[in-house]
Amino acid sequence: MQSQSVLLLGGTGQVGLKAAEYLLQHTEATLTFASRRKASLPSAILQYQDRIHTTQLDAQNTEELKAHLKSIDLVVACVGPSGIIGDQIVLACKELNVPIIDAGGYDPVYESLHAHERRKTSTVPLIINVGLLPGLSGVFPAYLIQQKSGGKSVNSLDVQYVGRDAWSYNSAWDIIHGLGDFGHERGFCYLENNQIKSEKFSKAGTKAYFPEPIGTASTMLIYAEEIVQLANEKGINTAKVFGANLGPRAMFVCMVAKIFKMYKNHKSIARAARWLTKASAKDMRKLAPVYGVDAQIECANGDIHRGQIILEDTYQATGFIIGITAKQLLNKQIDKIGPMMLHEAVDPNDFIHDLEQAGVVAGLTLTTANKTAKSEAA
Repeated sequence: MQSQSVLLLGGTGQVGLKAAEYLLQHTEATLTFASRRKASLPSAILQYQDRIHTTQLDAQNTEELKAHLKSIDLVVACVGPSGIIGDQIVLACKELNVPIIDAGGYDPVYESLHAHERRKTSTVPLIINVGLLPGLSGVFPAYLIQQKSGGKSVNSLDVQYVGRDAWSYNSAWDIIHGLGDFGHERGFCYLENNQIKSEKFSKAGTKAYFPEPIGTASTMLIYAEEIVQLANEKGINTAKVFGANLGPRAMFVCMVAKIFKMYKNHKSIARAARWLTKASAKDMRKLAPVYGVDAQIECANGDIHRGQIILEDTYQATGFIIGITAKQLLNKQIDKIGPMMLHEAVDPNDFIHDLEQAGVVAGLTLTTANKTAKSEAA
């Protein structure tokens, strides 16, 4: 049986190399590392050199990209910033009927793909937002619902995201762009009765409680398209999402960029992204990288279920999340087609199991509290 072929765009970056490492260890696929400049591969993966190829390719050159897609079974895209790349790579894959897993995409590409889908239906999976936020941040609440709701209807969902690292420029660019809801500028808002409702700044903040190394963190209401889609899919009436970029300098830069609306054009996004890259690097001189998701659901019978997942190496975790998704697609565990976010593509239980097996989960807990008993105790 001929091995499956994967074209890895941006494969020599932090995330791409970790995705490649996972795929080389857990599949028999042949990987082609594509990058704009020649780059040497780390010794850790050279033991698989009989399954590795390299090529120079500018992924934004659509015609050049299409020429490389003709003998490929799967594209894994780890290039950015997503706000600059846009939908061109995904649409090229759709045109040539090649499945793609994209670490980026975010709301603009999700909207664009669904609009394109109304004109021409896809025949292959087009999976975007495959990372931590968005990505795992949608899969983990779905996992909590799957594990703890017992099939009962869910009235409300609250999600907290917190994370810190020495962000790369591409990551920082997308973080700043996301502060303005990728062009929608919804402000502080939440979902209720299928409508997006605004909240005043004075009521938009709350606290997230995690064990160390995170601890207590101040978070603010944010818009998350994946949670809106998850809530609509599960018939959840109210969904609130809170987030924070941890690290005092990084948090300050994000606050300044939000207040002065630096997310409105590419020039100011680039400036704020440079600030955030430097600020987060300084934060990480004394702090360790970490990412956490806290999700809480209230079921129709009054039971409240809560789950937390913590990962300590954000770039490794992101790469492994991409690798897991690619492995499951190559193994035909994903049988849906068309544009979708990560939580729409995978089975949450299978995915979290693979993530735990990958060794990047520092902590995972699920708890239950009866609402009536909780009220009496108070």
